[in-house]
Amino acid sequence: MLRLATGALCVWMLVEDTLASRYPEGIAPNHVGWVGEPGWFRVAVLAGLAVVAAAVLLGVCLRGAALVGGALVLGVAGSGGWVVPGLLAVVALMVCAGTAAGEVWGFGRAWANVPVVRRNPWLH
Repeated sequence: MLRLATGALCVWMLVEDTLASRYPEGIAPNHVGWVGEPGWFRVAVLAGLAVVAAAVLLGVCLRGAALVGGALVLGVAGSGGWVVPGLLAVVALMVCAGTAAGEVWGFGRAWANVPVVRRNPWLH
């Protein structure tokens, strides 16, 4: 349940920050900082957050999702003014990666049997 809730939180952050770009300046005051920068960097951050959300919800590549997602979630949460929930999300990502939470209600077992993942355990 923690993995699914964390994935849902990542999806919410993605949707919120994607829709915030449609508001005129000053209407969405909580979107400042490095995630609020226009251009390719913002698109890259949002694409990375989408990949992390998909990995967490599917239960695959949780170690990589915890590393990349931790940085992205803190950046998005820090720019939105809610750092404490962002820190809790980072801890939740680490717990999910450390306990192989993708094997329950996810595709973690099937992912672990892929030959590339067997050769590179950091992808598990």
